[in-house]
Amino acid sequence: MNNRGAALIIAFAVILVLAILGSAILSRSISENNIAKRYQESTQAFWLAESGINRALYELRNNYDLNSVSATALGQGGYQVSIAQSGQNRIVTATGYIPFTGQARASRIIEATMSKTIPPDFYENAIYSGGDIDLNGNAYQVNGKVRYADELDYQHDYITGTETQDPSISPLARFDFTQMRALSVAQQNLYVVSGNKLINQATGSEAFPSSFWFSPPTDINDGTTGTPNIVYIEGDLALNGNIGTIGGFFVVVGNVITDPNATEDASINGNGQVEGAIYTRGDFDINGGAGNLNINGGVWAGDEAEMNGNTNITYNKVYMDSIKFLNLDASVQISAWRDTQNPYPLTQ
Repeated sequence: MNNRGAALIIAFAVILVLAILGSAILSRSISENNIAKRYQESTQAFWLAESGINRALYELRNNYDLNSVSATALGQGGYQVSIAQSGQNRIVTATGYIPFTGQARASRIIEATMSKTIPPDFYENAIYSGGDIDLNGNAYQVNGKVRYADELDYQHDYITGTETQDPSISPLARFDFTQMRALSVAQQNLYVVSGNKLINQATGSEAFPSSFWFSPPTDINDGTTGTPNIVYIEGDLALNGNIGTIGGFFVVVGNVITDPNATEDASINGNGQVEGAIYTRGDFDINGGAGNLNINGGVWAGDEAEMNGNTNITYNKVYMDSIKFLNLDASVQISAWRDTQNPYPLTQ
């Protein structure tokens, strides 16, 4: 009887220990499942808040005086958006909820600053980069000011103008590309990708204008009395070899109207002369050959501007005044944003 009683007690003890362990494992499993579910719903709420930011960006591009966006349900969640004016900027606060109605189990808030401005010094530089500027070798020359957001790298300083680091110029100011495209179409200067080539949509030609001027100035010293060729390029601009002389205000933005995040690059390699200015939301690369490659006008780059080989970029105030006098509208863009909440809450 004593042995049987002892065995029974041991059996009950083992069962109790197993029950405690099982309960602990089950409790931990339930806790981890709840944490995973909260994280999943928090992530979904963040995506919903992002959707609210994107909706506000779209609406503000149509009406910059907008002060609210209607609350919107998406699936089991949704978002609410408020817009406040801060000087020339708009402060957009978007909150995503899971679920959208009733008591929210998860919510995330994103705050974004949106602006619609062309900086006052935008037309005053030989090179203006929303990222880095890299100048390589000892055969380049920059005649004019350079302004950059991140870093300026060179072994030899062949820059005649001032060098200014200005983080506020990133991201690169956006034009109203719908407006610019329409102006380019009116001039028959829209270039599109066909196969592996860029062609003029109106004429089918691969050739670019040979002059900066669409309508020559009545006063050669006053750019505001003339109209530039607006060469709008829906793809990358890649020029190689002896390019001869080409001219205009080259706008390299790709399909940015239907895809606001599109960025295209401009790359010029070889010899020749560009009479005008190049604007690209991506990288700008210029690589000169033995016969030199020159830009008489200026360059704007969204990401990075790089010069290699026998290259020269010279600021041309007359050309820049002509572009500035077009009074091109700016497009709304996000200049800063932040997630205001801890994305990994352990309790709620």
